[in-house]
Amino acid sequence: MQKSMMMEFSLEEYQSRMDKLVAGMQRRGMDAILLSSKEGTRYFAGLQSIVWDSKIAVPGLLVVTADGRSTIVSSTSNQPTVKVTSVLDPDTLIAYSRTNEPGFPDTFPKAVAYALEKFGVKSGRIGMEIGHGFRVSMSYADQKALFALIPDAQIVDAAELLWEIRRVKSPAEIEVMRKVCAINVAAYKKGFESIVCGKTTEEELFRTMAAESFLQGAEQMLPLGIRCGRERYPQGNCPPSKRVIGLTEGEMMLIDGGPCYMGYYSDIIRQAVTGKPSDRQQELYDIAVEGNNLGLSHIRAGVPAREICKLVDDFYSAKGCDRYNRAKGWMGHGLGLDVHEMPTISMDCDTILEPGMVMALEPELFDPQLGVFGIEQNFVVTETGYELLTPAPQELLRLPM
Repeated sequence: MQKSMMMEFSLEEYQSRMDKLVAGMQRRGMDAILLSSKEGTRYFAGLQSIVWDSKIAVPGLLVVTADGRSTIVSSTSNQPTVKVTSVLDPDTLIAYSRTNEPGFPDTFPKAVAYALEKFGVKSGRIGMEIGHGFRVSMSYADQKALFALIPDAQIVDAAELLWEIRRVKSPAEIEVMRKVCAINVAAYKKGFESIVCGKTTEEELFRTMAAESFLQGAEQMLPLGIRCGRERYPQGNCPPSKRVIGLTEGEMMLIDGGPCYMGYYSDIIRQAVTGKPSDRQQELYDIAVEGNNLGLSHIRAGVPAREICKLVDDFYSAKGCDRYNRAKGWMGHGLGLDVHEMPTISMDCDTILEPGMVMALEPELFDPQLGVFGIEQNFVVTETGYELLTPAPQELLRLPM
């Protein structure tokens, strides 16, 4: 490994990640691993590119062997970017050329197969990102072509190993998470302050928050879930619309999501109401927030993730809100290079919380006539509790009409 012009973390950080990967491969009997995703290549090798969203190009595929050798396979046109962003020695990189340049494989699958053959693992056990929470960034045709070139290889799922490594953040990653959460809190403040009831649309609010996030240092912004009014209450995870915010008294609204900074995401929910909420709306909101705070109060290393979920579910049931508990059995997720990472805070998760896990807790109550109720908090698990990363106000904000 060597320093690159655009290196985001220290060489020691990347080496530590690679060492964990190699050790995990050895434990699982993998001879090599192929990482084709934006998150995997950036995490282990620092690779960055603006064309990761392209459906016709793969900026680079990282190959790592169980004895610690590695390369990135990319096109000749992408290789200069690989060299300036990744921490791998340029002499180890492998390129392919669609223009039949002498000395280069002429297709992506042939270049990957060549790398495996060069490392002597063409017929070995090869891990790929084929399990829960991952997508292979290769077309189906390229995958078929690659597998035809390595017929003696055994393809195995590497998801469990990758989540084992990525789910616990290093001190350097946690510092980045603090930063992206601070950007998010600032964007929410700016957004709520910008709303003019009866005039501001959901889309306009999103643009205001996106602009503030970029001014604060964000590199990317997912479409926020912004929903206001009875017709919008059921539409979970729906992007913002042209719907005007605050048309009538008592309209509930929420904002869900956040920006990306250095590849890492924040994801929070905060809520407001037009004018004054009804007594029942305020009651449901208070119960929802109390449930979130109850869950947070039991966060610490050694606690099973499902225990937090059951605790909050039982609390809502005791409050007579079982029928409103739309998130029953699943109410949180990991955060990092993906906005949703493993582990989850759910009844089907066997994970024990560890120091350094960065997660989001988002239980909610839902009444189709009254609204969605709840907040989402981001936190870091510690030995004795948690560190809250999103100290935005928890109260139900009131928007003047």
